[in-house]
Amino acid sequence: MDQLREVFAKSFGISADSVNDSLSRDNMEVWTSLNHLLLVTDVEEQMGVRLTSDEVLRIHTYKDLREIVSAKHPTN
Repeated sequence: MDQLREVFAKSFGISADSVNDSLSRDNMEVWTSLNHLLLVTDVEEQMGVRLTSDEVLRIHTYKDLREIVSAKHPTN
């Protein structure tokens, strides 16, 4: 999931090396509702997946996002 890590890092303006499963909406000030939607858009466009509204609402951490994308895009 290196590609997802890169997309996540770029979306939030952080280093890809700092992306880990514990990053969440609760501990990242930049993870606002607007940036959440922009992240989803970036992931969909760059990873070639479509997330349902239920999936988007379930994303609270990088781990949540990684697990959802992995289920849809198992080759990465």
